[in-house]
Amino acid sequence: MDIDIFQLPGIVRKRIHYVILAALACVIFGMVFVLTQKPFFRSTAELFIDMGRGPVVGTDTGGGTNTQQIIGSQVYLIQSRDVLREVVRKLDLTKDPYFNRVGLASRLLGRTKAGAATVDDVINSLLENLSVERNGDSYVFTVTVKHGNSEMAARIANAISESYIALADKARLDVSLRTTRTIAEQAEELRQRVLDAQEAVENFRSENGMISIGDQGLITDQQLVGLNQQLLAARQQVEQQRTAYEQARQLNVSNVEAGAIPETLNSGALSGLRSRYSQALDRQAELSANLGNDHPQMRAIRSQIASIRSAIEIELERVRELSANTYERAKANLASLETRFDDQAASTKDNGRLRFQLVQLVSEAQAIDAVYKAFLTRSEELSRQQDLGSGNSRIISEAVPSDKAVQAPKLLVLIAAVLFGSAAGATLAVARELLGGTKRLERRLTTKTGTPILSTVASTTPPHPGRIDQLVQRLPFAKPVGPAALPRDAGIHRLSQLLQAEFATSRPVTVAFLAPAGIAKNSLAGDVARDLHAAGEVVLLANGELRSSLGSASRQSWSVKVRTDGARPSGQDLENILQVERIGSGGLRRLAALSSSRISTAPQVETIDFTIVDCCGTQAEAVIPTVLKKADGIVIVVSPETADNDALDALMAEIGPWRDRLLGSVVLLGDGR
Repeated sequence: MDIDIFQLPGIVRKRIHYVILAALACVIFGMVFVLTQKPFFRSTAELFIDMGRGPVVGTDTGGGTNTQQIIGSQVYLIQSRDVLREVVRKLDLTKDPYFNRVGLASRLLGRTKAGAATVDDVINSLLENLSVERNGDSYVFTVTVKHGNSEMAARIANAISESYIALADKARLDVSLRTTRTIAEQAEELRQRVLDAQEAVENFRSENGMISIGDQGLITDQQLVGLNQQLLAARQQVEQQRTAYEQARQLNVSNVEAGAIPETLNSGALSGLRSRYSQALDRQAELSANLGNDHPQMRAIRSQIASIRSAIEIELERVRELSANTYERAKANLASLETRFDDQAASTKDNGRLRFQLVQLVSEAQAIDAVYKAFLTRSEELSRQQDLGSGNSRIISEAVPSDKAVQAPKLLVLIAAVLFGSAAGATLAVARELLGGTKRLERRLTTKTGTPILSTVASTTPPHPGRIDQLVQRLPFAKPVGPAALPRDAGIHRLSQLLQAEFATSRPVTVAFLAPAGIAKNSLAGDVARDLHAAGEVVLLANGELRSSLGSASRQSWSVKVRTDGARPSGQDLENILQVERIGSGGLRRLAALSSSRISTAPQVETIDFTIVDCCGTQAEAVIPTVLKKADGIVIVVSPETADNDALDALMAEIGPWRDRLLGSVVLLGDGR
């Protein structure tokens, strides 16, 4: 978008009549709406819907994941045409003028009476005045009806609720009857299948000798389980006896003296011998402190200690033999159990195929029996539901006539009309600026010249207003339409600043102002030169007048052929071709003399910053190629009238060799031919 957001207020102020007209139009429509609207009443009934459903085959097949979708679907069921058709028939709404009234557009077209309304037309109108909503996550729904009569609105809301409940109960009863009939037919078939499956199981067992004991299974399976448990216990016992045997083999008198006797090998005799042995050692230590080694008591105690050690050795040998015997018996028992288990497992493996067939038959019989029981249960439930009648859906709060009429606030409608009209008018103003204003012109010029727009300057001549602007200006509140450009002084000053910035490091420079054929002579170049002088620059101005020696040839009399021959001045300074004047504080002062040879024409030595050449509708158009050769910068001056004609294309073709010196374009608004 080429319009900056900060330009929007200016665009709206410039085209304020768009905003005022749009606001007035919206206010008029708002007043028509306020004066023609009729009040209506709202009545609301609250309806509780029982979503309880019995399972089809004994378990809840409805699924909890679809509950919310089922509840939400009730909104559309309440608004269904079957429900509303019953309401229209019951209340005879085809004769109700509220649902068969003539609209505003029809009244404007001259239609004042309504024809006979059909049921579908009334239903369509009723749907427009009906609102059904669910209260949060509950099973309560509100049915709201709009009508011009409060009592009729309440009657319609209650009738819709009653019609929905009646149709829902009828649909539920029909489903129950169909389901009961279907289940009864399938239950008889399932009963016979259960009997056949159970008979097949018993025949298979008797034919293959597979005796079972109730729920415990086959006898062979029970025997195999028992052997497996005994085998596990025997293996554990063997490990325990082997450990005890190894400990007994490593046990000696030193272990007994230290008290390191395993718990499994400790016996009463061994514990008594160890106690006596400890007492004897204590007695020997006591006697050795007072008596010599050859004393009779010392010899007696040593003999007693030796006797006790011998008894301990004998007891340890007995414990070793007992552990070895126990270990051997455990191994023999384990071997016997393993042999019996292998024989039983081999026998069971041989009957594997038969057992698999038996399991299949039993599973099939159990599955059929479970389905049969579920069908019987569901059939009983449906029978009880039919006895109980309809579900628990009911009207928990009937609609009552409302005393408060609903009508759009008049002041709010007018305020909204003003705001909407103002916004629409502002939008139209911006759209007009984009489609037909200077922005569109600038885009075209940028595309054609390949250079930016330096400035958009208002002309000294006011622009000619268009037809819409002429019509709007006749209004008492309308303002004069100004050009979509900067004020002339501001535009000139901006252009001079751009020239100073462009040639800030290269002085002196020559800037040529060119215009396509069709633009009248103007003072733009001279105004730019004076603004540069006011900024402190030394400026020479060639106002487009030729030196008298070159005659007064016009641009139209020079063709490309004449300009390229030897008759035209070539390689001369601009002072020898054009009349050049220096802009001073006291006005314009002549620097170059005319053609008299007796007057000194030597200019004073002075540094010149800018030389401005005006070739816009002046005699200098005849020497444009010479001017372009000497120019350091080129500025094209165009108007809206010359932006799309062939004159601009011809000028761009003439500038072709010096296109790299183009600085940009200046749009001069309001300058007509």
